[in-house]
Amino acid sequence: MLKDRLFWGRKTDSFTLQWHLTNDCPFHCRHCYDRSERSPLGLADALKVLADFQNFCARQRVAGHISLSGGDPLWYPDFWGLYQAIAEAWIPMSILGNPISRAEVGRLIEIQMPVYYQVSLEGLPDFNDRIRGRGHFDQVIQFLAVAKEQRLRTHVMLTLHDGNRDQVLPLGEQLRGLTHRLSFNRLAQVGEATGLTVPDKTAYAAFARQYLAARRDNPVLGLKDGLLNIPLHQRGRRLFGGCTGYGCGAAFNFVALLPNGEVHACRKFASLLGRAGVESLDTIYHSRVAKQYRHGSEACGRCRLRQVCGGCMAVVHGQGGEVFVDRDPQCFKE
Repeated sequence: MLKDRLFWGRKTDSFTLQWHLTNDCPFHCRHCYDRSERSPLGLADALKVLADFQNFCARQRVAGHISLSGGDPLWYPDFWGLYQAIAEAWIPMSILGNPISRAEVGRLIEIQMPVYYQVSLEGLPDFNDRIRGRGHFDQVIQFLAVAKEQRLRTHVMLTLHDGNRDQVLPLGEQLRGLTHRLSFNRLAQVGEATGLTVPDKTAYAAFARQYLAARRDNPVLGLKDGLLNIPLHQRGRRLFGGCTGYGCGAAFNFVALLPNGEVHACRKFASLLGRAGVESLDTIYHSRVAKQYRHGSEACGRCRLRQVCGGCMAVVHGQGGEVFVDRDPQCFKE
């Protein structure tokens, strides 16, 4: 079991490797965090990473989970070979990708049923397609219907910014009964996302309260952003675990592995911890810089919601702040 000595009581018996297999993708979204050229690991090196991950989980006595992402993970040349290897290792997997065909859904399930398959939507059809490309919305809806028919659990993720926050609840209505969950991440103004604007804390607070009110009637609306715990706490309602179940779980119960082997605390901003294949995951996890990311921002240190929130370091970074010092600019807790 992994324990965080800096926060009494924070411990986890599971650990997720968010594995970004490739940066290649058929879409070119307007808020993409990273379109850089990164040569992906070959299958032989990827299998070494998989073995190291297994060893790490065994040594730390945690249950491993691998989340395959990208770019588009299925554009990784050795995707099916790696997927088969992970399945044979009896490691649960989820996929964060683009809509796939009925045949590909069947092939996935035949090898191993994913815990869930996550796709993205950015709002209602016209707005979504301006962000992600013409026809994308319809492709996602068709995929969700196929996945439901095949009993494949699906999640839909939205990246929240000023341009789409008034579309989240109507989108939730369209997705009612079609997916298991719609949730959102707040936009981090990194990479190509610097061209988009984000709500200030007053506007975000209003949205958060509207979102929580809508959840009472629409079960598809999920909880992910830790700041949603603020109005829950104010109303004396039950809190939830935040982004990863432990507030910000960066370098605590997950790390992000990039295509070229770089290991980061969080995929949404540069937070380099080490390099797979050069150092073991055990060495990377227990490094000084990883402990610094686990500690998070000093501004959250005395907050009673720290273990279920901690703000978002990627949002702080995207707005020019110091991630280990500054408060999340959209935090509206008094």
